[in-house]
Amino acid sequence: MAPTASSDLARERGLIEKLEFRIAAAETGEQFQNILQKFLPALLLKLASEDSENRKLTTKVCLYVNQRLKIDGSIQLPVEGLSKIFRENPDPIVKQFSLLFVQQGLTRLTPEDGISSLPTILRSSILETNQDRGDKKLFAISIDLLLGVLQHWKPPEHGSKEDEALKGKFQLSAVQTQILSNHLSQFLLFDPKVSSSNLDEGIRDIFEKHFSKRGFIAPNLANLVFTSVFTDEDRFVPATILSVDANAAASGRADVMFKQCNFDLESDSLVGAAFELYSVAKPRLQTRILTLLSRSKASTRRSDTIVRIVESQLSTSAQNLEASKLRAAMFSYLVWTTRVSPDIRLMAGRLQTSLKEFIEAQGWPVASNLSVSDVELRARAYESIGLLSSPTTMPKDNRQDAMDLDPSPSMFDLAAWLFTSLRCDTARDVRHSIEESLSRLIAATSISSADELQRFKDLLLWNATANEGDEDPIYHIATHTSAQYPAVRFANKVFALSDTDARLIDVIALASKRKEVVEEGQRGLDPSWHAANSRLSGTQQATALALPTFSQFAERAFRDDNWPMSSDDAAKSAPATAGLAIFSRNLIAAEAWHKTPFEVAQDSDWQTRVEATLDNELEARMMFKSQLAKVADDSVVRLIQTCYRGLAQGSMDCGRIGFQLTSLTTNHILNALDAASLAHLETAMQTVEVRNLAARISGIVLSARSAWEAVASSNLTNCNEWQTAVGQQLAAVEVSLLKAAYMLSRAALRGHVDSSHELVGAMWSLCGHVLTKSTDKALRQVVYTSIGQLALCLPLTVQSLDNVEALVENMLADARKEDEPAVTALGRLLSLIWPCYEADSKTKLLEKLFDLHEVRKAEFQFALGEAFAVAALRFQSSSTLTEFDVDASAPQANKDTELFERLLTGALDKSRTTKPAMKKAAGIWLLSIVQFCTLAELVKPRLHDCQAAFSRLLTDRDEVVQETGSRGLGIVYEKGDKGLQEDLVRDLVGSFTGNNVKTAGTVTEETELFEPGALPTENGQSVTTYKDIVSLAQEMGDPSLVYRFMNLASNNAIWSSRAAFGRFGLSGVLADSTYLKENKKFYPKLFRYRFDPNPNVQRSMDEIWKALVKDPNAVIDEHFDLIMEDLLKSIVSGREWRAREASCAAISDLVQGREVEKLEKHLETIWKVAFKVLDDVKESVRTAAMKLCRTLTNMLIRNLEVGEGTTSRATTMLNHALPFLLQQMDAGAGKEVQQYAIVTLLDIVKKAPPRSLQSYAPVILETFINSLSSLEHESINYLHLNADKYGLTAEKLDNMRVSSVGASPVTEAIEKCFDSLTAMPSRTTDHVTMDGIEPETKPLDDAMARLESSFKVTIGLPSRVGLSRAMVTLVVRHHTTFRPYADRFVRLTRKSIVDRNATISQSFSTALGYLLRLASEKEIRQTVSYVQKLYFDSQELSHRAIAGEIVQAISKASNDVFMNFATSFLPFAFIGRKDLDEDTRDRFETAWKDNVGGSRALHLYLTEIVDLTHKHIKSSLWPIRHACCFAVAELASSMEAGQKFSREEAILLWPLIEEALSGKTWDGKDKVVEAFPRFVRRAQAIWPDKSKQMQTIAIREAKRTNVSYRPHAMTALAEFAKIRLDLDISREMVPFLVELVSSLVDDADGMDLDGVGTHDDRSSEILLDESLSSAITCMFAALRRTSTPEVLDLSLVAIRKVRTKHSSAIDLPLYQAAKSFVEEILIEKDSPGDMNTTISAKLAGSDSVGTNQLDRQTVQGSDSVAAKTNQLEELKFKRYLNELALAILPRTSDTNAESLRSASIHFGLTLSQSKVVGLETRETLNKVFTSWLEGERSRPLRLLIEQAFKANKNSRHG
Repeated sequence: MAPTASSDLARERGLIEKLEFRIAAAETGEQFQNILQKFLPALLLKLASEDSENRKLTTKVCLYVNQRLKIDGSIQLPVEGLSKIFRENPDPIVKQFSLLFVQQGLTRLTPEDGISSLPTILRSSILETNQDRGDKKLFAISIDLLLGVLQHWKPPEHGSKEDEALKGKFQLSAVQTQILSNHLSQFLLFDPKVSSSNLDEGIRDIFEKHFSKRGFIAPNLANLVFTSVFTDEDRFVPATILSVDANAAASGRADVMFKQCNFDLESDSLVGAAFELYSVAKPRLQTRILTLLSRSKASTRRSDTIVRIVESQLSTSAQNLEASKLRAAMFSYLVWTTRVSPDIRLMAGRLQTSLKEFIEAQGWPVASNLSVSDVELRARAYESIGLLSSPTTMPKDNRQDAMDLDPSPSMFDLAAWLFTSLRCDTARDVRHSIEESLSRLIAATSISSADELQRFKDLLLWNATANEGDEDPIYHIATHTSAQYPAVRFANKVFALSDTDARLIDVIALASKRKEVVEEGQRGLDPSWHAANSRLSGTQQATALALPTFSQFAERAFRDDNWPMSSDDAAKSAPATAGLAIFSRNLIAAEAWHKTPFEVAQDSDWQTRVEATLDNELEARMMFKSQLAKVADDSVVRLIQTCYRGLAQGSMDCGRIGFQLTSLTTNHILNALDAASLAHLETAMQTVEVRNLAARISGIVLSARSAWEAVASSNLTNCNEWQTAVGQQLAAVEVSLLKAAYMLSRAALRGHVDSSHELVGAMWSLCGHVLTKSTDKALRQVVYTSIGQLALCLPLTVQSLDNVEALVENMLADARKEDEPAVTALGRLLSLIWPCYEADSKTKLLEKLFDLHEVRKAEFQFALGEAFAVAALRFQSSSTLTEFDVDASAPQANKDTELFERLLTGALDKSRTTKPAMKKAAGIWLLSIVQFCTLAELVKPRLHDCQAAFSRLLTDRDEVVQETGSRGLGIVYEKGDKGLQEDLVRDLVGSFTGNNVKTAGTVTEETELFEPGALPTENGQSVTTYKDIVSLAQEMGDPSLVYRFMNLASNNAIWSSRAAFGRFGLSGVLADSTYLKENKKFYPKLFRYRFDPNPNVQRSMDEIWKALVKDPNAVIDEHFDLIMEDLLKSIVSGREWRAREASCAAISDLVQGREVEKLEKHLETIWKVAFKVLDDVKESVRTAAMKLCRTLTNMLIRNLEVGEGTTSRATTMLNHALPFLLQQMDAGAGKEVQQYAIVTLLDIVKKAPPRSLQSYAPVILETFINSLSSLEHESINYLHLNADKYGLTAEKLDNMRVSSVGASPVTEAIEKCFDSLTAMPSRTTDHVTMDGIEPETKPLDDAMARLESSFKVTIGLPSRVGLSRAMVTLVVRHHTTFRPYADRFVRLTRKSIVDRNATISQSFSTALGYLLRLASEKEIRQTVSYVQKLYFDSQELSHRAIAGEIVQAISKASNDVFMNFATSFLPFAFIGRKDLDEDTRDRFETAWKDNVGGSRALHLYLTEIVDLTHKHIKSSLWPIRHACCFAVAELASSMEAGQKFSREEAILLWPLIEEALSGKTWDGKDKVVEAFPRFVRRAQAIWPDKSKQMQTIAIREAKRTNVSYRPHAMTALAEFAKIRLDLDISREMVPFLVELVSSLVDDADGMDLDGVGTHDDRSSEILLDESLSSAITCMFAALRRTSTPEVLDLSLVAIRKVRTKHSSAIDLPLYQAAKSFVEEILIEKDSPGDMNTTISAKLAGSDSVGTNQLDRQTVQGSDSVAAKTNQLEELKFKRYLNELALAILPRTSDTNAESLRSASIHFGLTLSQSKVVGLETRETLNKVFTSWLEGERSRPLRLLIEQAFKANKNSRHG
């Protein structure tokens, strides 16, 4: 074995040595890199060799490699292999060198290599277990690499195929991704200014290194975290940090993560991570974390953490905006915690203490200098204290929790503190928060001990009575604002109804001037409110709530000196006194009637019912009287005294209660009343409103005393002055008369007085005199009251009455004036005087009374009817129940049977009349007599007659008469026997069902059956009476019409005006009958009639329904199908519109609140009939149908909102509603029906949760898109045809239509449908489906298929635009879901782009631009081809514009796609921006400018531009060809100043230049020819090869005959000649130019303008001048010093010819061109170098000699030119210059144009400075200059002339 091992080591050493040699022999870096890539990992493994020599040698080689790597930084290392060795080999030396080389290798990687190496590096560097120092170093290196890569690498889109592949490429474990996520989060949180102890030093260095690039890293880091490499749990912390990042791209990506990821905030791990992140975060991030945790119930279990967060925020002193936001978020989270935390009891106490300390630290209760944010936080703190006081938060006892948190403050201490805050805190806008906190404390307060109970009562009492400035007994702080309302509310909520002190606090509240305090006090005294409160709190009891006993209440209210009622004047105000009196009376009544039939239910009418029972029930009054006798005398006396005091203050309530108590108490109590009580009554009698009541009470009290007679006599004596008294004296007389009357009448009731008493006679006499002689109305009223009291209370004797007839006549006279007191007194007097009348007199008297029917006032007739009942029955009339108001024996029955019979018979007889007034009055009298008669033996024999009479009244048109009949029938029913009752019910039902009716009444010719106008005739009159009906029937020749109209009149009278059922309760008659209860078919009719259009019908039927149906829900549920079927039948088959309208309203009411199972079989029919009636001819029926549709819609929406709309109820309703609604969108439906259908659908889509619509969205989506055009108003078509009339264009109109589509709710609904399609499916419910949708079809697939079909079927601009916008919405908002379908819709959109309407094309172009974001590369390329074909191959101008629109849209909407395919788009845009059409050109120009940064971009895409231009420059379509030519012109001019084309570029462009300039001229070619010399200047590299072609092109274009083009071409030739000084074109061009000039000058008038013949004379002259000036300029540019004498002479001919024009437009260019020519000659003559150098400098465009030398051929050409120049004879050229000067220079300077004079002077100056000018020429110049100087006035020009003189002179001498 040993030899083998030794040989292996030797072989190993040999390999190391060979590798060492190869490394040393590597000469270049590339060789060295190749060796390291192959062998470096293997070499490192040898560091772990068993042989020490091998290890040393390997170490030596590694050190050498390291040293060489430091020298050459470009060498790449095999980092993936090195990292693998580091991770897999445990040897420390191997790990050390591996780490060294990995670190070096990673820094050398290119971004692309770094991206590809990243997965391997991360896998090997992230350890799941403990790391040593080397591991940490490698991990830091890998993080460095990752952050560096993220500056350049954009990770793939979430959910894409590349994203899924990325996960497999990285292959990181769950622990590794968690570690990586944590460190990425640390980087996002890193701040170099803040020291962090939890970061390794290496990691911190890396973070500092990349921190400056954080803005570039963060967005890509967000994209990386959103890839499939990380789980949702891994993403949570980075996403939370990024969501508040200042980088908009990063925060936007984080928002997407929160929308699409499932962050389970109920997970302990995520909650823990959130709290951990909070501890190291900055305020803005902390705010975000608390906002997220405000949706997590699990987070609220961490009590200790929450307490620390709250305490830290309350204790911070930061006052900036972020700190305020954080505190606000903290309070919001605290609210959430309070509501949902199961452990809130453990922290409530400590949190409350902290919050109180926070408020007190700001200043409590008075805070000053608080900012707005401080005040807001203070308010939130108060609110939080209240929240923490809720019943669920307060500890059950005071035991310490395991967390050792402080116990809660006591309820009383907290309440006292809050009340003090409410009264004294002056901070603005916090009062509401304190009140809210107190409200929550009220709900949590539970008092267990008597001591605490008393403390609370004292606290509430003090706050209920405190005034501003009062100091409380606890904190001793002065009151600033009243806390009365919360105190009263606290008392009502916390203390039971039976608590005496709480009720007395309510009494005190009634004295407040604040409405809410008074209302709260009233609620506290109302048992029904306490009962409702008990129901809400869940503590409702089976029995009625216990009330305080009157004894306890009176003891506290009247006898406790410490109670405020005994000392506080405010509490003694009239409202408080009235409340105290009413509640005391009610307590006595409740005790008296307890467990009796008269016990009053504790409902909202409790107090009213007590009042009514006490006034109308004799037995109940006796019980009350008995109970009052049991009460302590002192309490009753004090209560009565309190009532009297209130009466004196003007309170009618106090007077009423005082009267009740006085009339029912014992004489013993009345005698115990003190003088102060009587004084209060005297005071009250001075007030007119309560005078009568006070006098009556006074009469009761005084009549019980022994001295009553003297008092009465004294009062009568005071009345003796009534004839002379006025003002106050007359008022005193009235008071005295009332007091005397009441005392005498009450004395009579007590048995002390009879009719023979002296005072009675005096009273009668006084009353008679007053009525006879006085006209004072008030005094007469008092007299009538006095007569009425005396007549009723005195025995039935008339011996003391004198002048009875005169008295009656006076009373009748006043009665005819509607004086109710007069008729009341007359009725009472009638009972006394009736026996003394003879039979005839009695009849006449009754007739006079019956004649009072002429008084139209119904109230008067009721008073007369009551008077009739009292006259016949006296105290046996129930209306006089309260008139017996003394403690004495009841008066004996003293009825008058005869009078009763005559009055009853008279009323019955009068009720049969047809006179409306008499019938109405008789009915009221009959009702009063029957109602108030308490003696059954008198009325029972006449009940049948009464029933018939009352039944007749039901048919009357007067509502009061109907009510009278209704009430009368009810009373008859109550007093009748069983048979009578059944007869009555049968008659009523017969009238309802149309059978023979006994209630029809008597009809005469004058009987009015219809309201005027109800049945109009042709002549404008109307049928009203029976006589009219008969006449109409005779005219029509149809006697049966009489019966038909009578039947109609019967229904109209009995049931169409059913007010009779509303007030008095005829419905009770029907309710007590078994006949109706057994006839079930009655319910559908009755239910429908409850919704009759006639309000009277509604009211009466409601009364019947309420009386007949005790449990409406049960009855409706039982007969639901029967009712619904009847309504559905009536709504469509009802001939009367009333039936249809009522059925709509009835169905609307019936369906609400019903279970869907009960409705399901009717739903479809309901929708159908509803929409059918929606198109009814009657407007009110349509309105009712609309309400029904709204009801159905609202029901559907409410059900959709429950359970996210996926409940079976919602599904069922949708399945019935949506197919029908969608069906109505067809064109066959009426316009109104269609409109409501779309409105309903919009409402459903808008308010329904996305998931609920998921299965229905495809059909809705298709319907909405297709209906956009049909929903457009018809006037749009008219406006299109007549747009000019309204100052519009079709384009403006279309833009308005597009705007309306964008603002349409239909568009919003379409977006909502997309939201529902892409919403995550419910995890707990199955997918719901709709009829017509296959269950196996995914909603999204179905929607895409329907959208695809919409491309084929939609018509009209709105629908097409809506469809295109739908594409945009899918791309922008639902790109992940829509990506698989994008290619399909790209193809469809391309097919739809070309449209006759430009707006539609524009919309689809925009959509295509967005769609390319998601399209595949194949579709993008096909789109490019399509657009280019559309532009280059179409003859339509609109197609080119559409192509430009598409390119612009792609540039804007999908710029990344545009730039990825820039080699296709930018060349196309470059050509398109040269289009002849302005709109097309602008679109391409926008796309070009938005994506090109400068002229260098042309060189970047030059090859592609040339290829595309070359392909289409020979197009048969002139617009395309011209655009290509213009593009070539710009390419030729694109180089910046001083730059030149390379040879390759010039060769590439030359064919395009040739092609662009070939062919005949065309408009715009001048731009191309003008670019030609610029190209020549910059294309020097091809001069040797293309000189001949260049010269040919330039000359050819100059010789074009097009007049408008020729100036530009000759100008271009001139430029060409100046550039190409190496070429002499003068021989060829000068003769042509001379000929041209001659022809132009000689034939100017007949010049052929070549298509410009339409120009005016001015335009022709301008063209002529331009042609001549360009020709002269070109000629001078072509001339050379080497030109032949013949050429020079010809040029002079042309010049002289031009000079004959005398045009400044020609002369100025002539001077300039000549000057330039002479200057060129000067340069050639005066330059010291050889000619080759000069020409080279000129060609290079540089002033320096020797720069930018031409190639050899160019220099040779220059030598040739120079040789020719040297051959020119000096004398000939000087002669030419002389001739030139003579030809050009003017002899005088008389031209007006200074610019022209200046140009000529400059030309002369140039000549004078030239050395080649001969003496002859200089002599000429001297003469010219002299002439100029004499005539020139401009000083600058004179100076120039003098300078020219001087130069000419110097040159001449020189």
